[in-house]
Amino acid sequence: MPKSSPTAPCFFIRDGDKLRQCSKIEFDKAIVEGKSVKYHGYANKKCERIAEQLETCRMAFLAKPDLPTKFRKVLTNPVNVVEVQIITVDDPQFWTKESKLPKYQI
Repeated sequence: MPKSSPTAPCFFIRDGDKLRQCSKIEFDKAIVEGKSVKYHGYANKKCERIAEQLETCRMAFLAKPDLPTKFRKVLTNPVNVVEVQIITVDDPQFWTKESKLPKYQI
């Protein structure tokens, strides 16, 4: 696979241990379906590590069958996932803190 420019974003869907490069449309669809995704194009390694922790946390929440419907909807909305994991990546515990807010409880 040709190496892209560090400023050009790349979108990936995880298939087991492998990453499959995809378009932004496929990336958004995978988020809605609850699949694990990865974005390549962060400014530095620190942001990339935090985004990986956020994605791991997101997938752990989605694996819970008793997850409140409102919170599941937030975790499968591409706008929310992209905003947190790509634009404002600064808190690896974001999803954990967010899940405790009363607005997501039944």
